[in-house]
Amino acid sequence: MQNNFFLKYILLGCTSLLLIACDKDFNEIGSDIIDDDHFGLLYNEATTVAAYNQSVGSIQSNNLPINALGYYNNPYFGKTKASFVSQVELASVNPTIGANPTITKVQFSVPYFSTLTETDNETGNHTYELDSIHGSSKIKLSVYESKYYLRDHDASTNFQENQVYYSADGIDFDNNKNPERLNDDVSADQNDAFFFDPSEIRTYKTVNGEQVVDTRTKPEMRLSLKKEFFQSKIFGTAASGKLLNNGTFKEYFRGLYFKVENAATSPEQGSLAMIDFTKGTVEITYNITITASNGTTTTEEKTMEINLSGNTVNVFENEYQQNYLSGITSPNTTNGDQRLFPKGGTGSVVVVSLFGAQDLISYDSEGVLQNVPNYVSDELDHLRNPADGKKWMVNEANLVFYVDTLATSLLAETDEPERLYLFDLNNNKPIKDYFTDNTIATNPKNSKYFFGGIVEKEKIGDKKRGIKYKIRVTNHIKDLIANDSTNVKLGLVVTESIGITAAAKLKTPFTIANQTAQGYKTITKAPIASVFSPLGTILYGTIPAPIDNNPISVKEYAKRLKLEIYYTKPN
Repeated sequence: MQNNFFLKYILLGCTSLLLIACDKDFNEIGSDIIDDDHFGLLYNEATTVAAYNQSVGSIQSNNLPINALGYYNNPYFGKTKASFVSQVELASVNPTIGANPTITKVQFSVPYFSTLTETDNETGNHTYELDSIHGSSKIKLSVYESKYYLRDHDASTNFQENQVYYSADGIDFDNNKNPERLNDDVSADQNDAFFFDPSEIRTYKTVNGEQVVDTRTKPEMRLSLKKEFFQSKIFGTAASGKLLNNGTFKEYFRGLYFKVENAATSPEQGSLAMIDFTKGTVEITYNITITASNGTTTTEEKTMEINLSGNTVNVFENEYQQNYLSGITSPNTTNGDQRLFPKGGTGSVVVVSLFGAQDLISYDSEGVLQNVPNYVSDELDHLRNPADGKKWMVNEANLVFYVDTLATSLLAETDEPERLYLFDLNNNKPIKDYFTDNTIATNPKNSKYFFGGIVEKEKIGDKKRGIKYKIRVTNHIKDLIANDSTNVKLGLVVTESIGITAAAKLKTPFTIANQTAQGYKTITKAPIASVFSPLGTILYGTIPAPIDNNPISVKEYAKRLKLEIYYTKPN
């Protein structure tokens, strides 16, 4: 008996691994695991579903797990500049410096996300491809000392709550920086013409008169920083007593500010990377004087490390295109928008309503129809109390969002979101289908595969482009019909990490109408994983039925936002 149990367990585990291990197949097969005929189940796509765009505005952006840095210009959405500020800490507090410390080199480094694609068998050299890089043009990058102290707690709450910083707070850091540029190397690729270099970094040494590779490092940002600044800041008279502990040090040296602008050589284009700055370090190399007992002196090389650690803030500057701006500032909150624009950063969320807003009738405890509203959609009331008495048994339900052909053509040369995330907007939490999916992929972006939201692609021209996103809402719909759950509004956002469901505060909350006549709900937060993605897409939304046989109207209507329900009825 016990052996049979373990055999079944192993077989189940192997089957799960086969389903989710091959990440390269995810975008090609989408979420169509179940065959399209659904084994003769009844099918319904007539359920009312409407969606509209809602601007997010300035959003909490401190202490994000990943941060954006760069300049990205999307032909439809517009321009985004992402800058970054971080506190710094000593890797080792109260260090023993030595006599007459003289800095010879200061280097900042932080690794990029990269994938090894090739190894040369003769030289041992590696070729890498950078992940999470959008665009390929150069940017202007400036590193400054930040004079702005990033607090742990909010003084306005008597230090009872954590301090919140927002994505539009860049002006505060601009106004409180030391104007001395720290990355002033003569090489423009470290500042005025910076680019995210995918090359392996190699250092060399001489062996038997020949140059050979000494070290190999995966692609990373490496910047030479100004020695004179750190000589004064770390070893100057003002630094006396400031290295004893990190609390004192962070008050004295308040941080580094990475400021991004468009490069003079590419003013309309740039590149933007997702970076884990917690792995960033400043390595200070310096010489000290060693005096022997006989009075002779020698020099010794030492190093000191400063880490990017503590509070951080990602700030964004946006210059949106007018079409996108109009779409998110003038939504049709009653009937829904025909075009939907989920966009990350300080972008937009899509508000989704199921089953319509009409509320004229209700049913009593005996299932008898009453001409009295009950704060439940009439359409949902009828599903809960069908005329034939046979309540639907939902086998599968999906929300399907088709990519607009405008995105296919206009955004053909840009990156598109690999994943969208659907959540309970009223309560800022995942829906039940998210929790019931425990699939794990080797690439964490593809975990919770059955829940969906992963872009499905097909070849258009000479490249693959997204055609739709399908998100499973089976358990959500089951609960609405069978368990009388509250019909909350849903939100749809771009996500950079499906495993992160925490919410970020909105600087300016917005309101949504409840599904029925119960008034309005104030939304104060949005998913934090959407903040550190610069990407967006254009989806078909609430498309009206064609009034003629115009082929364009018919085609667009077929790609409208749908709630697909596969169900059976008891005999």
